[in-house]
Amino acid sequence: MPRWALIATGMFAALLVAGPVRASERSWNDGYGRLGDVEISTNRKDVALCDRLDDENKVAVEYQTTIGRTILLQAGPKRGCVLDSVFFGSIKRAKFCYGPDVDPEGGSLRWCNPARSF
Repeated sequence: MPRWALIATGMFAALLVAGPVRASERSWNDGYGRLGDVEISTNRKDVALCDRLDDENKVAVEYQTTIGRTILLQAGPKRGCVLDSVFFGSIKRAKFCYGPDVDPEGGSLRWCNPARSF
């Protein structure tokens, strides 16, 4: 077999072992009107959360990682953004929340959009 054929065969085999590429994955965005928004990166490692209004409300993203941690990242009530990232594992589920008290213990003082699994 010619050398170029061996190289081509090896490259093709490497592509098969690597598995399918999920080109359709995109960053995940959610929010609530002009109040605020969140973006989770395509690789599900980075989070950007922004409170867009100076008011009494806060915004939050509550997310779960593939290693079993649940994290609540919050911004506000003043306008501004916060960033976070996951070092071990990746984000597997997230939901955007807003209200005067975005801590889950706040009960009726927070509202959340439906959670999304990745």
